[in-house]
Amino acid sequence: MKNVIRIGSKRKLKVTPREMALTSTLNSRVELIQALIPIGLSAVAEELKREVEQLAGIKHSRQRGVPGHYRWGVKRGPFIYLTRN
Repeated sequence: MKNVIRIGSKRKLKVTPREMALTSTLNSRVELIQALIPIGLSAVAEELKREVEQLAGIKHSRQRGVPGHYRWGVKRGPFIYLTRN
């Protein structure tokens, strides 16, 4: 079986076995990175949440953390008001 990659409908490009091996290695690395990105992002989010709790205290708690650090401010998103007829 020949290793051929079709480009368009008329041209063909021959691929050496070494290039095929490099492509499969690259694909597996890309898949691994894509699987690890969400795990890394959740770990960073947890660490940031932990740091905020140390500085400002637990969310919705009346006890504060380090003096001078507060949880305050609200950013409201856009609201769509629905009326009933």
